[in-house]
Amino acid sequence: MRRRHLNMRLLPVTLGAALLALFPRALAAESLPIFLDGVVSEWTGVVELIDPGGDGGGSGIDFREIDIANDDAFLFIRFQLTAEIGLQDNNDVELYLDTDVNSSTGIAIAGIGAELKWQFGLREGIFERSNGSQTTIRQDDIRLRQLPSVTATEFEIAIGRDVQPDGSNSLFTGNAVRVLLREVGGDQAPNSGSGLTYTFDSNPVPAPDPIALARDHASDVRVVTWNTRDLASGPSFDPGVTPSADRVLSAIDPDVICFQELYNVSAGQTAALVESFLPSAGGEAWHAAKELDNIVVSRFPVLDQWAIDANLAVLLDADAVLGHDILLVCAHLPCCTNDSGRQQESDAIMQFLRDAMTAGGQVNVADGTVFMITGDLNLVGESRQLTTLLTGDILDNGAYGPDFNPDWDGTALADVISPQTEMRFAYTWRNDFSTFAPGRLDFIIHSDSEIQVANHFILYTPEMSAAQRSQYGLQSGDVPTVSDHLPHVADFCNCAATDVGAHRDGEEPLRILATGRVGSPGIVVHTTIPMRLHVRIFDIQGRLVRTLRRESDGILQADIHRFVWDGQSRQGLRMANGLYLVHLVATPAPPSPFGPATHSSKVYLVR
Repeated sequence: MRRRHLNMRLLPVTLGAALLALFPRALAAESLPIFLDGVVSEWTGVVELIDPGGDGGGSGIDFREIDIANDDAFLFIRFQLTAEIGLQDNNDVELYLDTDVNSSTGIAIAGIGAELKWQFGLREGIFERSNGSQTTIRQDDIRLRQLPSVTATEFEIAIGRDVQPDGSNSLFTGNAVRVLLREVGGDQAPNSGSGLTYTFDSNPVPAPDPIALARDHASDVRVVTWNTRDLASGPSFDPGVTPSADRVLSAIDPDVICFQELYNVSAGQTAALVESFLPSAGGEAWHAAKELDNIVVSRFPVLDQWAIDANLAVLLDADAVLGHDILLVCAHLPCCTNDSGRQQESDAIMQFLRDAMTAGGQVNVADGTVFMITGDLNLVGESRQLTTLLTGDILDNGAYGPDFNPDWDGTALADVISPQTEMRFAYTWRNDFSTFAPGRLDFIIHSDSEIQVANHFILYTPEMSAAQRSQYGLQSGDVPTVSDHLPHVADFCNCAATDVGAHRDGEEPLRILATGRVGSPGIVVHTTIPMRLHVRIFDIQGRLVRTLRRESDGILQADIHRFVWDGQSRQGLRMANGLYLVHLVATPAPPSPFGPATHSSKVYLVR
């Protein structure tokens, strides 16, 4: 029997306004733990420049804001425009950096002398040395990172502070930089003067805590999408690549894998390869299905499968673990400038999900079936395609039917934006030989009314520390050997707050005694028997924010226990004022009259 579960988003934890006093606004120079993901919520403090509106000219681009920050490794720039553009194509936007703050050296422009001129639309720049000679450079020469990869009105970029664009001369030579943005023939910011001067903040930004590759909780269901471009050579797998794929997938240890670019190998061959990496527990074989180059390999049986244009949909029997089956679309949308093709396939995918939600349609699934759209979606053009996949706003209603709300609670689907395991970057594709900067191409989109996201990350072995690679049996070149796409991993749990623990003679094995502001007194729990306790904090979208304790941390004796959250995410980001949920899972430690039942409770945390 399939069960409806409580929506975690309906069990909020109210955070007090006292948070604002904990994190005062910074001065103009600010070192910040920027998570470069195309979402700008962590940009706190004073905005360096607010440009007047209505002075755009040119193509109509009007710069409105420029915000600047830094950490030890990168200069970060956030800028906002009034017109939606793609940052890596079809625009005349230029960035100038005067890195010695000397107008008599560098490229003369608007009162500054710029050592760096970067032309976003051409994906190239000019580096001018102190002697006046120039070198044409590409994105990898300055470690340029920029998101979002789709069209937008707001972007955040990062440039490495220790780069030598020509291989021998440093870009940044002092403790300050002047910044100028302009559209050729149009607006510039600032409008006049000698640029926007930013002094680097020398206060160190702590590195993010490395994300553990293991599941946060043993019962979580792990899904990975990976475009394994170089894994298959003709009708067989490349023996020079399979050892790297083995190490990566063994370290990740997924339950469901969505592969792309496996054109000439079969579903059976791929399942056998995964079996050789990860032998099935209890002798049950891996299950697999294929459509064109998309292959799903799963520990859960495939109940049914469908083709959606060139993409694959499978119904996975995950009810015993998640309380719901999974309807997973493994997609590889058209590449590059083919916006119309991507939109058509996005519309078709959403038509398919609408049919699945409609009683009596061609595709019939139970209410509450978990929807997932995974794969290399190639979202590098218009943002419209992502809007369709998240909100059900179909562009071609004549061909694909009416718009709809694609989650069971009448809301949009959720986009899992993950960090790399040791870096605050969300890109999932990187090729340093390309003119294109690293981008976010590989997505895990899901219905979050029934399940929540637990541990999630992007694995890029060259950016991992030697210690973390050694811990998981990885080598630096493993991911690049298999593909220029990075594995995107997300764990899912049914973490709705319900009381299901066993009771004896009216006695509760776990009671919540108190909560309070962040740091004091924290979350106070009374355990009346020895138990293993798992304590996690989620945001209201059902995404894991922080794990305060794991079951594997050991047995807690019967006593009063206190857990403190410092208001930060696992990546060291200061969480915004808002609603959160603290979720506890308690497993009585044997021997116990309560048996092996787990217990979860909602608590209210006032921060």
